[in-house]
Amino acid sequence: MDAATISELSIDFLIAAVKFVVAAGFLVFSSSNFSYLEIIITLIAGGTTGFFVFYFFSNWINLQINKLIRSKKKKRKSTKNLRRFITIKNKYGLIGISILTPVVFSIPVGSFLASRFFRHHKLTFPIMISGIVFWSIVLPLIKLYN
Repeated sequence: MDAATISELSIDFLIAAVKFVVAAGFLVFSSSNFSYLEIIITLIAGGTTGFFVFYFFSNWINLQINKLIRSKKKKRKSTKNLRRFITIKNKYGLIGISILTPVVFSIPVGSFLASRFFRHHKLTFPIMISGIVFWSIVLPLIKLYN
């Protein structure tokens, strides 16, 4: 591998940590001919790293939110996005969030939702990572069958 290929994979790794579908699109439709295995490894590594970073950062943010809510008893406004997230959480649970996170939500939003609503669930990490692995395998199939 030359330096240009390594730098392109590194950039795609960082993008996969935040915007998974965008990174998959860059890898699948790039002018570089990455192998199916290289694409999968980059997406899994980037998505999983992003999930861990944002999950633990979200835990800290949730603690700060809880302190703020306890100190001020103020009526919360219900926004359209908040209602949508609550509906998905109630209807589909952690599995729904894990499946929708890489393709519909961004990795940071999915990590925040998992941290906020399923922090004490012992299968949060394996389920969320399995969603990332699933989409890391499925999305590059576009390149194979295109």
